Amino acid sequence: MSVPVTLLGGAALGMAAGSLLVPLTRRELTAAVARSSPGDAPIATADLSAPRIAWGHWVALAVVSGLLPAYVLHRVGWSPNALPPLLLLVGLVQLAYCDLTRRLLPKTLVYALSAAVITSGVMVAVFTNEWERLLLASLGGLVSFALLFIVNLMNPRWMAFGDVRLSLVFGFGLAWVSPMALLQAFLYANLLAVVVGFALIVAHRAERRSAVPFGLYMALGAGLVLLTWS
Repeated sequence: MSVPVTLLGGAALGMAAGSLLVPLTRRELTAAVARSSPGDAPIATADLSAPRIAWGHWVALAVVSGLLPAYVLHRVGWSPNALPPLLLLVGLVQLAYCDLTRRLLPKTLVYALSAAVITSGVMVAVFTNEWERLLLASLGGLVSFALLFIVNLMNPRWMAFGDVRLSLVFGFGLAWVSPMALLQAFLYANLLAVVVGFALIVAHRAERRSAVPFGLYMALGAGLVLLTWS
């Protein structure tokens, strides 16, 4: 399939999906702020107003939701095996925005993304006999969830439970590509968190005990891995 058709087709599908997801993202952000609990990342009182997604942010989310998957699709080609990682990438764009702007990962969005990615993986395995890939993806998701859950149990300030919820689909989608992709994404996420956190401390924008929006760095790490996937 020619390059323009691949890029334009993928971008159109991604932008359409992103445009439909933005209203859901705003609604779930509002609901998450209203029901925020001590188990999640703390929110300043000034941030408790109803979230609004500016028109420029809306357009940017839709464009990024289209162009990133289109580029990945161009690299790997049209294949059923690309579906779970691409769905993960589109969902992580929305969740990264939530974590960046509100330090929140809305439960409904995380559960919906998990259901979509895992269901697509099962369907691909059924129709293409990719049972080994499904097994590795499932193990990757469970191991990711277990590791972050242990960190949360040790100290919730180190890892909010919203990040633990996200880790299941994060691990599944990346291990679907390969176990090494999952390891690389975790490495990138931790490196980004350390570098950005250190820079914020030096700039007096954060303290050593400040909560880290790790979901954002998980999304960035996954994005870096998937954008170089071939």
